[in-house]
Amino acid sequence: MTAELSGRPHFNFKAPLDAEAAADPLLSRLIGTPAFARLSNVRFLGGIDYARIPAPNGRPGSRRYTRYQHSLGVARLALLYADLRDLPPDERRLIGAAALLHDIGHAPLSHSLEPVFKEAFGIDHHLATADVLFGRVPLGAEVHALLRDAEVDVERLAAVIEGREEGHDGFFGGPINFDTIEGILRSHTYEKPAPRLSPETVTVAATRRRDAADRDTVDEFWRCKDMVYGNIINCEKGMLADAVCQDAMRRQIGRFTRADYLSTERRLFSKLPELRALLTAPQFEREARRALTAPLRARTRRFFTDPTIDFFARDDRARYRQKRSERILEVRELTDERIEELRQDLFNDARRDREGPDLF
Repeated sequence: MTAELSGRPHFNFKAPLDAEAAADPLLSRLIGTPAFARLSNVRFLGGIDYARIPAPNGRPGSRRYTRYQHSLGVARLALLYADLRDLPPDERRLIGAAALLHDIGHAPLSHSLEPVFKEAFGIDHHLATADVLFGRVPLGAEVHALLRDAEVDVERLAAVIEGREEGHDGFFGGPINFDTIEGILRSHTYEKPAPRLSPETVTVAATRRRDAADRDTVDEFWRCKDMVYGNIINCEKGMLADAVCQDAMRRQIGRFTRADYLSTERRLFSKLPELRALLTAPQFEREARRALTAPLRARTRRFFTDPTIDFFARDDRARYRQKRSERILEVRELTDERIEELRQDLFNDARRDREGPDLF
């Protein structure tokens, strides 16, 4: 443990921060709002959580996380950074609120269903987050009132959350950011062995940048991100989980309205009970392939470090890189004609590098 973390409680992914530990009345009150409480019924990795973690949820070695827990973890990292940089109280409050509320606009099943909400109702987590922050929806009324009463500049808060404001050492807009550090290492807990790195250790190293040990810590984190995407998010089970969620909602889109975006997974599954049964089926991958009729095309990412870029210069966008591509997962028997089609698709894909947001 580094000197900066001495005396601090161990980072607990199940309960990374409580209202008292936030040490700021505004943050404590935001945690208590209905808008933030809703995130306790939004799974962290969406459909992947249900397909990957067997029931019953919560038994030893088998726990699904939520966007509520993740948001508390991201806030804890932001507050640690504020302490490391000895930020004034108003700036500490701003970045604490930004970290806490960065996922306030996530839909049920998170990224798994966001593409369908976007195409059907023109809403995504960026728009939904702004709606909550500015009190444009009933669920956001209390959040907006608390921010206003605390004299927080909501326009600036939104800019920090979206990564549009420079500063804070890139921890809101750069590749090494609070959201990614917490989210990747939380996802890594789904693998065995458990991650060696702590989110706070990575945050200290990325803030301090004192020596080769700090550089090696952040580089190791970036390798961990590559592993998490390859083994969890972009693996076949991950692709299938997202696909069956989107397929189920598209087929029953008449059951939904724009207002469902800011609801919960409990309400979602009341409209799509067959989806929950599929996601939690003992033979999920076999059943998912049977349910789908078209090949899956998914954007994939590989993450790598460019060692020629100086870690201590803080040019993280140049040092910590990613390569995007597209993967096709066949869900039916291959014929000679289908193989030729896939070859042509892969040839075309190689000619372009498609953009898209990271999961975290």
